[in-house]
Amino acid sequence: MNKLVINYGINPKEMTKEALEALLDPRQVRGKAKIGIKPNLIKDVPSESGATTSPEIVAGIIEYLLDYGCQNIVVLESSAIGHDTDRAFYACGYKDLESKYAVKLLNLKDDKVTEVRAAGMKLTICKSVLDLDYLINVPVLKAHCQTKLTCALKNLKGCIPDSEKRRF
Repeated sequence: MNKLVINYGINPKEMTKEALEALLDPRQVRGKAKIGIKPNLIKDVPSESGATTSPEIVAGIIEYLLDYGCQNIVVLESSAIGHDTDRAFYACGYKDLESKYAVKLLNLKDDKVTEVRAAGMKLTICKSVLDLDYLINVPVLKAHCQTKLTCALKNLKGCIPDSEKRRF
């Protein structure tokens, strides 16, 4: 059965941790698992713009995982075509998360790629994404000129190389 948690407040980090406590069984989280967190850092603008995932939400996820002994956490992203992911990590406050929590930031634009087959298609995907045990997708709900709505599925375009992004 799927679960849904609705909470209210003014502290995104604490609200995120409360939601995860309500949703997940801590036994599901394995300490040695390689866990990727995929925010939406489409470009180098702070989350107050509404375009990128708040670092406070990701901090809540990281703290939750650390509380349950997870040590192998990576925040990974490939910003939109024409945008610099490393600049986005800095402008969006993720460099602070890297130093505060000792998590790795991975610019998928620099990653190796691999081809996979799915639904009768050949897809090129960043290799580091396939090496994860778990991927936590942290999108931003936005309007979009082509898709009308951008959210969870579209955020995963950040897991494919720029050469594939225009296909989808």
